[in-house]
Amino acid sequence: MENLVITHEAQAVTTSLLLAEAFGKNHRDVLEKISSKINSAENSAQYKKMFAESTYTDRSGKQNKMYYLNRDGFTFIAMGFTGRKADEFKLKYIEAFNRMEQALKEQQATPFKLPQ
Repeated sequence: MENLVITHEAQAVTTSLLLAEAFGKNHRDVLEKISSKINSAENSAQYKKMFAESTYTDRSGKQNKMYYLNRDGFTFIAMGFTGRKADEFKLKYIEAFNRMEQALKEQQATPFKLPQ
């Protein structure tokens, strides 16, 4: 899987779809895990900062629910997954996230120059 980390609204994020695919989970199970956290009475304000609800269009053209997850959201959900595949994905995600974050920092640090 190539794009483990994507940018959305100038943030490095991943999606519930990518997370489900990478861990071999059903997307509906990942959605349920995230929804149950957001809708819980305990810590729901913190969870809402980690996940942004959105939609995607499937192959049949139907709109379906998905979530964008920031680094904290990914960490919170993915750390509950276990096994070799989970460990491999976590390491790849960390590497990809760090690369994306560095690229964004470099982009912001480079002043805009007018053409000569």
